[in-house]
Amino acid sequence: MNGHRFFIRGGRTLLLLLTLFVLAGVAADKPAAPQAAVSLTYKFAEGVAFSYKQTGTQIQDLDVMGQSMTTESNSSMDFTLKPKGLKDKDYLLGVTIDGMTGSVSSPQGNSTFDMSGIIGKSFDLVFSPLGKEVDVSGASAFSIDMGQAGRRDLTSSFQGLFPDLPDHPVKVGDKWPSEDTIIQKSEAVEIRINFKNENTLDGFETIDGRECARVKTVLKGTMAGAINQGGMAMAMDAKLEGTDTWHFAVKEGVLVKSEIKATMGGIITADAMNLTINFTGEQRGTNALVKK
Repeated sequence: MNGHRFFIRGGRTLLLLLTLFVLAGVAADKPAAPQAAVSLTYKFAEGVAFSYKQTGTQIQDLDVMGQSMTTESNSSMDFTLKPKGLKDKDYLLGVTIDGMTGSVSSPQGNSTFDMSGIIGKSFDLVFSPLGKEVDVSGASAFSIDMGQAGRRDLTSSFQGLFPDLPDHPVKVGDKWPSEDTIIQKSEAVEIRINFKNENTLDGFETIDGRECARVKTVLKGTMAGAINQGGMAMAMDAKLEGTDTWHFAVKEGVLVKSEIKATMGGIITADAMNLTINFTGEQRGTNALVKK
């Protein structure tokens, strides 16, 4: 999935950080002519590298015992994919982290996370021609310190990396479903995010010389899990919805860009303290192929 994938990849991790902080005190050319049905599939030629830049912003409003609080997080990740050939019927991709940033602003102050330890690190992942992340376990070898959330590895950053493609040819107006499951896990938090989406082939555009299928995705998701803050057990339950507009280069078989807008709302409960925190929020994210 893409954005919802960025929400799942980058900003998603900062959602839990926002809560913990409060509790702790590319221009497109003219559209191409309509086409007949097309087959969409990822094509990673061995030795041909692709670099991407992701950015995300999340604003969250919380009601804590009648007091309103607003927090904001910003994140980015730059990475390069280098195809290494096939593993069975799937692609074996080498991933290198070229850059990563993360920050949170809350009533308790501002924090910036030190990501320097993972810059330049590489690992392998296995990715299907239709966009499923078959094996991202290599990302578990590298972790970052997320402040009060504790350390977490990079696994969740690469679950739902790119959009899922249909397993049959599609023409303008055709729809297909997709699902993603992301598990955020750190020393203090474990949250499961489930997405069920509807994708529609909306048209075609030429972007940076590439003929692209333009897809509009309606995102719907649930978010549930556990948080441990200073020995206090809490539970989170939330719903997410939004849109993801993404462009896929038909001939080259690569994602060119994705733009996501989403909203969320839910509650955090601490039964031991008879405490309920209501929250709402919005998420904006982009993921774009870097021009060479």
